[in-house]
Order: sequence, then C-alpha cells, then structure tokens
Amino acid sequence: MVFGCLAVTNCTPESQELVFEVSAVQWASPSELEVGAEVILEEQRLQNGILNSFYTEVDRATTDGTGPVTLRTIRSNVLSIRVRVEQDDCFDELVDFNPETLNVGDTPNLVELSVMPQCQVNAEIVNDGNPCPTSELIYRWIPRNVEGAATDTRWTCGTGWQDVQPGESELEYCWISGETWLVYQRYWSCLDSTHLDSTWCPKGGLVTLTLE
Repeated sequence: MVFGCLAVTNCTPESQELVFEVSAVQWASPSELEVGAEVILEEQRLQNGILNSFYTEVDRATTDGTGPVTLRTIRSNVLSIRVRVEQDDCFDELVDFNPETLNVGDTPNLVELSVMPQCQVNAEIVNDGNPCPTSELIYRWIPRNVEGAATDTRWTCGTGWQDVQPGESELEYCWISGETWLVYQRYWSCLDSTHLDSTWCPKGGLVTLTLE
C-alpha cells in the first residue's frame, strides 16, 4: 500500500503553470505605482504542429495602485511570451521572455515596467532666405532627460544636425516623452547666428512649432 502511494506521487507531472506578478511604475517617479494601466500577457503557441505567427492575448489585468497584478498561462507548447502595458497618453511598454527560463508552479515571475507618458510634436522648419539668402538653415533637437526617471527620454526623430536649403521647408512629426522639455537649436551657416529655445511637452499633448 505504501509502495502504491509512492508510485502515484512520483508520477505526478510537473506543474506547467506560468505566473507573472507585474508592477507598473511611473516613469518620472519610479517609487509611485501607475493606476489604471492595462497589463496584458501575450504568447506565440505551437498548435497541432503549426506556429501562430501572431501574438495572442491570454490574460489581462488593470493596475489599481495597490501592488502588482497577477497573470497566468500554461508553458506547454509556448514558444514566445511577452508582457505588454498600455495606458492612455503613454507609450506602450513591452518585455519579452524565453518560456524555458521562466519559473513554473508556485514561484511567480516578477516583472516591473515603467509607464512613460508621451507627447506629439509637429514641427515646421522654414528657410525663407533671411538673413542668409544662399545658405542652409541648420538645426537640431535636444530632448532633455528627466533626473531620477526610470529610463532616458524617448524621441522618435533624429538628434543630429540637419539642414534645410534656401527657399525650402521641412515637416517633422515626432513623439517625445511627455512632461519633458524639448530644446531646439537653429544656426545660420553664413554668419554667427545661433538661436536656442525650448518648449514644454505635456502628457498626451500636441506641440506645434515653427523653426525659421
């Protein structure tokens, strides 16, 4: 009888449940929890020998500021898995995992993601030839990092020097971390004329500016 119980115990399969405890924190204040963010567990799974090339949502929770949220799935046949965090007026945050390296069973996988606000910048750069009729207008963007933030400021346009030929104009549409300053610099190549200015980029806002 004792032998039979041992045999049954030894044949119990290993748990295949994957448990994630996900904390979403505010980007500019990492000690503060984000409230109202959607935390989504997505996976690519092998089904009937066929790999689904798209990620499929398998679990979801909303943060309430009291602590981490818990998401679950089964590791069997999962080839790729990731956690996504979505929040209004913020960048989507993604972190990918190798299912083979994750804890299974009662030991949760701890994940912390910072939620970064975003702001759209619509800029027009105009070289009307004044004060240099035959010279380029040279400019650049200088996004300012926030001290103590979880990560550096994001900026989807370039930060190197760019030029606009006389009589021409350019349009740039960019996303930048919200609640930050965007510094921009304009320089005329025909003379020593440097203009440095900045604009405040609010969370979820739209900043329209002209550089000339």
